[in-house]
Amino acid sequence: MNNKVRIIAIIVASLGVVISAFMVFKTYNEYKKGEEEYSALESYVSESSVSDTSEEQETKKEPEEEEKILKRNYNRSDFPDMEIDYAGLKMENKDYIGWIYMGAAGINYPVVQGADNEYYLHNTFKKEPNFAGCIFIDCGDKADFSMYNTFVYGHAMKNGSMFGDLRKIRKDAGLVKNDPYIYMFLKDGIYRYQIYAYYIDKKDSEMYNSAGTVKEYRQYIRNALDKSMVSCDAKPSEEDNSITLVTCQGAGSQKQRFFVHGIFVDRFLYENGTQSD
Repeated sequence: MNNKVRIIAIIVASLGVVISAFMVFKTYNEYKKGEEEYSALESYVSESSVSDTSEEQETKKEPEEEEKILKRNYNRSDFPDMEIDYAGLKMENKDYIGWIYMGAAGINYPVVQGADNEYYLHNTFKKEPNFAGCIFIDCGDKADFSMYNTFVYGHAMKNGSMFGDLRKIRKDAGLVKNDPYIYMFLKDGIYRYQIYAYYIDKKDSEMYNSAGTVKEYRQYIRNALDKSMVSCDAKPSEEDNSITLVTCQGAGSQKQRFFVHGIFVDRFLYENGTQSD
């Protein structure tokens, strides 16, 4: 190898090192910005000041309440000790619809709904470009989670943020056994779902298909149970609606999807119809 060729090789190698270092810095910076933003949003979360008033509120039950599909729980202490500033977060981002909490995987984030399913893959809650994106529900679903099945999407970040720590329940089935619930803090109350199935599936999985009839929904639940990598304690029924968390699994051409299904259990409704408006 003559000197000219050697110099060119050194230059090319040096450029490769510089580019690699830049990409590492960029990745670190994106993670850092995302973490700082979502940490700041935790200022909208506070401890609940509502005590257990189940006996007092039990007397307020009306007969028609018992006939509703969505079961109401009057015991606030059955739910996470958290209060979410709905109005404050709505002012920050008009696309805000609620807050998701899942103790088993350390998920604790605001949830939005965009005009499409692309924008929040690449932008944060404050609409800053970032590969962490934001947790969001499918643009075709109803924001009140009243459909048979509501899809919630989030990136599986390597540092465990967003839906990254869902990987924990794949590795340790005991986490779901001990804490099987997913909570959605919506405008009118806290909705609780119990995990009944989770599994890895192909990226164009049939499980992306939303049910439009009771018959389709019944079959959807059966398919989820058949695919589940563990047998969960929850006994899902077509009489209750579902929440489905979806995130990526793997990378490149081998990328798949990780599905986590929860069935509605009950809800705690705020006395004035909204938590803070």
